[in-house]
Amino acid sequence: MRSHRILVVGAGIAGAAAGALLGRSGHDVTVVERSAGVRSSGSPVDVRGPALDVVRGLGLEAAVREHDTGADTLALIDRDGRVFTTIRIRSDPLDIEIARVDLAAVLTTAAQDVADVRFDDTFEMLSPHAGGVDVRFASGGEERFDLVVGADGQNSATRRALWEPAATASTLSGGAKSGAGGRGGPAAARQRSPRLAIATVPLPLTIDDPRVVTMYNEPGRSLTVHPAGGRPGVAFIFRTEGAPRDRAAQVGLLRERYASTGWRAHEFLEALDDAEDLYFDSVRRVDAQPWWRGRVVLLGDAASSLTILGEGSSMALLGARALDGALRDGSDLSAALTAYEAQHAPVVRRAQGGAALGAEFLVPGSRAALGIRNLLARAMRGI
Repeated sequence: MRSHRILVVGAGIAGAAAGALLGRSGHDVTVVERSAGVRSSGSPVDVRGPALDVVRGLGLEAAVREHDTGADTLALIDRDGRVFTTIRIRSDPLDIEIARVDLAAVLTTAAQDVADVRFDDTFEMLSPHAGGVDVRFASGGEERFDLVVGADGQNSATRRALWEPAATASTLSGGAKSGAGGRGGPAAARQRSPRLAIATVPLPLTIDDPRVVTMYNEPGRSLTVHPAGGRPGVAFIFRTEGAPRDRAAQVGLLRERYASTGWRAHEFLEALDDAEDLYFDSVRRVDAQPWWRGRVVLLGDAASSLTILGEGSSMALLGARALDGALRDGSDLSAALTAYEAQHAPVVRRAQGGAALGAEFLVPGSRAALGIRNLLARAMRGI
């Protein structure tokens, strides 16, 4: 196996896992993360099935399982907070549900043992060419890498630079053409939206049962309280045409959409004033075509995502393992990256196949659809 000098952009679940796996395989790995530390926002995530095997392979199962939230039941409630049915949310007792920040922290610690992990920095310019990728960092330095892995999430700056029409000649610095050691054909990224937005915020709530996630619905919106292993939080998921980027506009949209909502909506909206960590984003499906371009490859949500509906964390772990394995087995970078995409893309698309049904379950769009969802939920309790 040839050892490569690799830059991983992003220290989320995909990037940290890639850093740990690639570093252990003997590559010279640098991971950059634009945040000053591991980001704490977002909902709890699942590690299950083959993704659990990735964690085991890294020797991290005990560390990850230590942070399991313990939640195993979803309780659906009416406007007054009365439970009308419950659903088991773990198909296998070995599945792990863990706060995103905890999983990222465990993986980042593992990456730091075998890679140079730099927080509060990212790339400012990527200049791919036949001999590698010249990278200018926001911190001011310049370095050359054999391969750049864009693991910087749904809103990937790596993908914007090389896959999306907004890319400019100055950003690409002459290296995005197929003749510069790259893959032939046009690179593009499609983004489709199921017209959902999600906002999550940790709140100091009293939780009756730490194993139970509680969800209330009205047509087009839901409120969910998650015990999150002792760090409870609230999720607002609702149908909308777009998600503003400004914090004040985000809070304003939440107040508008949930002003007349029942249960504890008024209480949760008031708490937004003092909330320090509000996560807010639209739910979008991202499809990069292809996943690699010359010496730059996308991983995790940067390549293909559907935010909360596509098993993103498990897919990130599996994708990192697929990329690591392909680089170990491939005779050259092009062959390895082709093998990585051929192996992992079908897995991701199968996982995303039920996204539309998932959206309808979480946020039925009409009163009739909500009624049907509730009937199905009652039936599921008896299965």
